[in-house]
Amino acid sequence: MTMNKIVFIFIFLMLPLSAPAAPEFSSENRGPVEVTSDRLEVDDLAQTLVFIGNAVATQDDVTIHGNRLTVKYTGEKREIEQVVAEGSVRILQGTRVAVGERAVLYHLEERIVLTGSPEVRDGDNFVKGQEITVYLNDKRSVVTGGAGGRVNAVFTPKAEEKP
Repeated sequence: MTMNKIVFIFIFLMLPLSAPAAPEFSSENRGPVEVTSDRLEVDDLAQTLVFIGNAVATQDDVTIHGNRLTVKYTGEKREIEQVVAEGSVRILQGTRVAVGERAVLYHLEERIVLTGSPEVRDGDNFVKGQEITVYLNDKRSVVTGGAGGRVNAVFTPKAEEKP
């Protein structure tokens, strides 16, 4: 058996095992992305759309506000890979509000990384740090410390419901 046949058989056998490891969610399952702004610059060679001035991007239950939104896309279908929001960034999802000076949305991973005095609030609860990563599908966040390597958080217990 030649080396090429061995490699082919190995790859063929491994394909079914690696397929389930792919994320179950997909941007194809989400609705369209709607963006508004004062100005739009399109660069097909760089595969970017830059929305400048009062930019707002909405997809399903997530809305991103910023002074500038840069959308990076790929392929003929212009599938969105990444959205970078800069300047007075505010991200809304349900009752959660995240703010900072810069946010990068990794579209396929459904993950947002906030920097520049980031803070996430949900009602009376909040958390602040140097960098906050928000996982949209999991409704969870990971925070790294700010000044002195510390994270600042307040969690308010819910009042007990009386029967």
